[in-house]
Amino acid sequence: MIVRGTSWARWPYLCAAAFGLAAAPSAAQAACVLSIEPAQDELLIRHNVLEPGAAYGTIELNIVNRGDSECIGQLGASLRGEQYGFRSGSSAPSILYQLVDEKSRSDITPRTGRNLDRAGGRMLHLAPGERSLEVISVTALPDEATSQGRYVQSLDLTVTDASGMSLAAAPLTLGLDIVSAALIGVKGEVSRVRGGLSVDLGELEPGERKLPVTLYVVSTGAYRVSVSSLNLGRLKHVGSQWYVSYRMWLGGQSLDLSALDGFDVTSDRWHFDDYPVRIEIGETEGKRAGNYSDRVMLTVAAL
Repeated sequence: MIVRGTSWARWPYLCAAAFGLAAAPSAAQAACVLSIEPAQDELLIRHNVLEPGAAYGTIELNIVNRGDSECIGQLGASLRGEQYGFRSGSSAPSILYQLVDEKSRSDITPRTGRNLDRAGGRMLHLAPGERSLEVISVTALPDEATSQGRYVQSLDLTVTDASGMSLAAAPLTLGLDIVSAALIGVKGEVSRVRGGLSVDLGELEPGERKLPVTLYVVSTGAYRVSVSSLNLGRLKHVGSQWYVSYRMWLGGQSLDLSALDGFDVTSDRWHFDDYPVRIEIGETEGKRAGNYSDRVMLTVAAL
């Protein structure tokens, strides 16, 4: 009987121990498990540096708490082993940019490898199963002298806790596509007439002369200049069929104005090129007195 009594007294103790061991795994499973789900893993922004305004783009992402306890963290960004700034494969200078958490307007740009704006950023509080839609904007202002091509920055979007420990991360590649673009203009002693530019040649005398004007081209890379003459290389008398032939040079480029002509510049680097204008006037002896003129169209196209 004494033996039986001791045996029954030990069972409740053993059962209590068993129940205690079963409860431990349940407590360990209560954890914050965050997931960052961007709508895309690459954002490409196309930009023309010869037009006003900054390069701008946005990306949306869902931050989801897949655990069974509350998650508290701050949205940020960190670089993936490279220097800060959009970079191309060439020796072109890097392009600086800014990342902004649009909900709080917090700057999360990883200028030193990771964003350091810990104090001013917005903290996320997500209950189990809760998700938050976030919008990140990217803004860059490339210099006008930026060569065409694709500039890239690889980074991670992150959520970190108050101690700086990562709770979640998702890779993102940012691309800035500087498109091929070119513009053309004339500077010097010119006047505006009926929407165009006019150059006064003064008294027509045979021979070569430099005009007080320069054609300039600004381009992000290779380009083609095309030149056409309304009168096919002839200065025509106003009101009659008399004419004086002439030739033109843009810098060192000789042009055949009897047909559409031009020249190519094939370098892919950025250009700001000047072309002083010269002409050679043909024979004027025996020509009717009066005003002679021609209309020349100068255009540029990026290649």
